[in-house]
Amino acid sequence: MSKKPRYVVIVTVEGLGTNLVGCYGGAIAPTKNLDSFACRSIVFDQFWADTYRPIDTLESMWTGVHFAIRSANPAATASSFDRESILERAMLITDCVDINEESTRDDFGSVLLIESQTDDSNNGLESGDFDGIDDESDEVDSDQPQMTRLFQAALGKWATQLDEFPILWIHSRGLNGTWDAPYEYRCVMCDEGDPEPPFDMIPALLKITEETDPDEVFGLACSMGAQSMVLDDAWAMIEEVLEEIGVASDCLQILAGVQGYPIGEHGFVGQIAEGLYAETLHLPLIVRPGNQLDVGVRVPFMVQPNSILKTIESWFDEDKNTAGIVDDGVRTDLVKETNTLPAENWPLKNQLAYSCYEGQVHVAVPAWSCRWSTEPSLESDAFQRVELFATPDDRWQQNEVSQRAHSVVEELTWHRNEWLQCSLSSGLRHTEGTSENPFVGWKSLSSELTHPVR
Repeated sequence: MSKKPRYVVIVTVEGLGTNLVGCYGGAIAPTKNLDSFACRSIVFDQFWADTYRPIDTLESMWTGVHFAIRSANPAATASSFDRESILERAMLITDCVDINEESTRDDFGSVLLIESQTDDSNNGLESGDFDGIDDESDEVDSDQPQMTRLFQAALGKWATQLDEFPILWIHSRGLNGTWDAPYEYRCVMCDEGDPEPPFDMIPALLKITEETDPDEVFGLACSMGAQSMVLDDAWAMIEEVLEEIGVASDCLQILAGVQGYPIGEHGFVGQIAEGLYAETLHLPLIVRPGNQLDVGVRVPFMVQPNSILKTIESWFDEDKNTAGIVDDGVRTDLVKETNTLPAENWPLKNQLAYSCYEGQVHVAVPAWSCRWSTEPSLESDAFQRVELFATPDDRWQQNEVSQRAHSVVEELTWHRNEWLQCSLSSGLRHTEGTSENPFVGWKSLSSELTHPVR
């Protein structure tokens, strides 16, 4: 008997942090469709981007290689392409022109661009770089917000090519694109007496000072919430289309943020400071493995973007030639391996999330998060600043306590260095022809790092 075909629909959204999704405690705007989706899915409470730029986080998803390894070891990154990629069976449909500049997009079987009507950033696009879909085609309602048009075009195109492309990857610029949600969506968050939200359609960028009017920040939050409501509306289309074409029970659905959007944390609205903090790194990740779950589950373990590819490969359960695959020791099958309970039974590698970007390193463990940074004006590469935050007590990292918990900082520093050393060694072992797993024997995290009880 032949195997029943399987499918994947994955949606990645720039600017989608945990503060914009209701099932993660986000209270800015209602997200009823996403919350309903989460009720019958696997919700990952601790999904952390491995770097700052969305395109770099996407590449971690596409290659299965953590950003820290790709940055430090190009040879390991190159070897990850010495194999047939599952993404050759995928159709990538996006409104982000930046993807055109990344060579990894060539791993996809098809790449289509949905051009924005209100954004001029694609004016320099060279003919032939993308197979474009015109906004005026029958597949797209040009009166709808950009995110809605993207979903309409993507689902319409994919539904006609399921046999050739069983994987659909929709990538949206999200909050980094045009803020074109209906104005009435912005007003949903306002009570009587609240100031009216702004009408601007460009992404908000604001440095908060003592003179900043709180009403201005509130208005920008309303605008952000409106964009999340557009995503919520668009998500309902996925459910409808999968049911219409009869593949819902055999389809792995994934929603993942690739970069959060600050709304006043650490003094900024929008991506101005490029800081590695929770509002940028802590992202929603919701996975539904067809109809396998009668009720949703929440997973408290640390996972990062490079696990996405392994999960997709495992879903199709293909006979893979693993000789050229770089296993950096921190990838997880987000469907099969998340049933391992309790937490202490998980490998240590899955209890630490490591992120880095231009002189900054951020480490999250179950009970703490810590950020190390250098001063750009100084020549030394040594970290000059350490910030420690209690988790989950201080979810938005507002109360810095490094001076009151020196032992925690010291232990996290050790694990930070050990994680990087093991990961880099793991990335090298395939190019050197060895099979030893450098994570074996790693000292366990102490209870002070894993149990958030003060």
